[in-house]
Amino acid sequence: MAVCAECRTAPAAIEDLDAQPPRPWCLTCATALVRAGDPVVRYRALDDSDAYRHVLAGGSTQALPFR
Repeated sequence: MAVCAECRTAPAAIEDLDAQPPRPWCLTCATALVRAGDPVVRYRALDDSDAYRHVLAGGSTQALPFR
C-alpha cells in the first residue's frame, strides 16, 4: 500500500490525479488541505471508503465534479 507523500507515515487514502506524477495523500493530510481551502478535487480513492468524499462535501466550497 502507498504511503502519504506529505507525512510519510500514514497509508494513503487518495491519489491526487492533478499532480504529475500522481501524489498519494492520507486522509488526515488531505483533510488539512480541504480546511486550508486547497482540496484535492480530481482524485482516485485507494481504499473502499467514501471518507474523503464526505470530507469534501462537508468542508469545501469547491464545485465538485459528479462522477
